[in-house]
Formats: sequence, structure tokens, C-alpha cells
Amino acid sequence: MTADALPRLSFTRAEAAQVCGVSEDTISRAVKSGALRAKQSGKNGGKHLYTPAALQAWLDSLDDA
Repeated sequence: MTADALPRLSFTRAEAAQVCGVSEDTISRAVKSGALRAKQSGKNGGKHLYTPAALQAWLDSLDDA
């Protein structure tokens, strides 16, 4: 089995912004407001990671245009 065959478990902020079609600042604001949940890797302020489910829930919570 190759890494490409494994499901994506998490995204970095930059990746999350890209897949959602928003800026990294928008992702950061969503986390600060509590609208988007992030996991923290490591101790002492490691990278924030975003699960596909958390990103989908956040997108679903946004108002329709």
C-alpha cells in the first residue's frame, strides 16, 4: 500500500485554506472565533491541524451566498 492510497487524516492551515478556497487568515479567524476546530500537534504551540470532518462542518455552517 502506498501513502497515496491512505485517506487524508489532516491538513495544515495552508492546505485547509487551499481546499476550502479561502485565505489562511480566514482559517485563523475561524479558529479564533470557535467556528472551526483545530488539533494541535506537539507541545508548546505546535502546528494546528484540521480534519476533513472539521473543515466540512465549518463549511456547512457558513451562510449560503
